[in-house]
Amino acid sequence: MLRNKAFEELREFPTPPERRSMSFNESRFMTLMKFFRRNGLRYGMNVIAANLARKYSKLPVRVFTDFGLVLNEQRPARLSARQSGPLRINWVVQGIGPGSGGLLNIFRTIQQLEASGHENRVYVLGRLPGGSTPPKEHIRKSYFPINAEVEVLSDHMSDSDALIATSWPTAYVVRSVENTAQKFYFVQDIEYMFHAPGSFYELARQTYRFGFQGITLGSWIADVLRREFQMECSAFGFSYDRDAYANTGRRLLPEGKKRVLFYARPETERRGFELGVLALSLVAKKMPDVEFVLVGFPRHSLDLPFPAIFPGVLPISELGPLYRSCDVALVLSHTNLSMLPLELMACGCAVVSNEGANVEWLLSDQVAQLAKPNPASLAEAIIELLQTDKLRLRKIEAALAFAQSTNWTKEIRTIESALLAYREESRLVPHG
Repeated sequence: MLRNKAFEELREFPTPPERRSMSFNESRFMTLMKFFRRNGLRYGMNVIAANLARKYSKLPVRVFTDFGLVLNEQRPARLSARQSGPLRINWVVQGIGPGSGGLLNIFRTIQQLEASGHENRVYVLGRLPGGSTPPKEHIRKSYFPINAEVEVLSDHMSDSDALIATSWPTAYVVRSVENTAQKFYFVQDIEYMFHAPGSFYELARQTYRFGFQGITLGSWIADVLRREFQMECSAFGFSYDRDAYANTGRRLLPEGKKRVLFYARPETERRGFELGVLALSLVAKKMPDVEFVLVGFPRHSLDLPFPAIFPGVLPISELGPLYRSCDVALVLSHTNLSMLPLELMACGCAVVSNEGANVEWLLSDQVAQLAKPNPASLAEAIIELLQTDKLRLRKIEAALAFAQSTNWTKEIRTIESALLAYREESRLVPHG
């Protein structure tokens, strides 16, 4: 059996409260509401009851039912690589929902690979989007139009020249499939870092030892996987959507007021929500006239020590105008970067982020204001940009040129080259 219901729940059940360092209960409530909307009240209550039973009643966990997929036998790829023509590429994704940066990159890649003539097929480990809308129409509306067939993973998978895992649960599927010529791992972040040491931490970590060819979003991930797991990797870089993000039509606030945007993701620990709020509180104390915008989660009340605007989760078409209205943006990353810094730079907004190899593989002090990951240092970096127009404008100009030097077509050609490289290597292997 290739698919397993448990992995549909791994990404959906809300983070236990003890994982949060501050009591922003609204973020947990928001996660619960999204979970119920997606799955229905009865199903959602059953899942939550099972998790509470595990935590408080010490009842037996359905380990073999829920996580049996992990025990799938590892099988090598047994097909020979086709020596010419387009590639047949199978992708395994964990689920399809709106607003996912990871899915955005996957479907963008599929679209451009299709433009180069390659055949793609998508297998979904979780459920397909609900309602009467066909999956491809949902993908077209939320991401990119693709021609690939999209189906729920079952016991059968079509033959392929390349089979691609896209997350740690999907890696356990890919390792058990034989009818492919080569197995790849599309790695957009170091997923074991999402978890405290324990079962999920170790299960995610082990997938980097499966012998797949890595295709990584950025050089930091490639460096970590090579160093810690001796994994062969090809890295591709970031770019941005030029139709959505541009430095045109900038809106200035009245009376010279400054505006700071914070990429606020309370439910995503690696985006440093608490750290960012503490830093902004120091900015507000020093510069009380600054206006703050918290974007990235639905609007609701938070007990903040400063007034703020909550525009909610916006469609891509509304993000560009919002970014152009801001002078400085705080974007924190404790694992791999998001695509937000380049999008902000393309809109003429100065970026403040935290120091670290996971950030500095892309950002430098020439194009961003980098600071140590503590409230005082981050606040100081924001205040310096707000109070020093010359410095801020210099950073904006350099960042705009940097963003415009990137190109998604070029980066996806790097992915295509990685997928094609195994075919070239197979020609060098003597047969017979």
